[in-house]
Amino acid sequence: MRRLSRAEIEPARFAKQWLDARRLALNENERLAEHLYRALNQVFYALDEYPIDPALREHGDTTDAELLGIVDRTPEWIDGAGDRRRPPPPPLFGSAPLHTAAPPP
Repeated sequence: MRRLSRAEIEPARFAKQWLDARRLALNENERLAEHLYRALNQVFYALDEYPIDPALREHGDTTDAELLGIVDRTPEWIDGAGDRRRPPPPPLFGSAPLHTAAPPP
């Protein structure tokens, strides 16, 4: 995620690598704390609607900018989970549009 945020990797390459890593974690039955699970699920659901091949992009798909916005905020959501003064992690996908799932940084 940091490499995408620093523009060291393109969104499509990030998507492939992240989804591969998630698949591996699921296959190995990796367990996560609830706040981490919720934050990382926002990335997963954004990628679920992200066309890796731009030729397949449809109206309503996650854009590069939306994906980057979610990825940029994810470490803050994770780090702030124990701080009650910070907003909670974003709602799971489906309860709010992706681009409004969390307050701006």
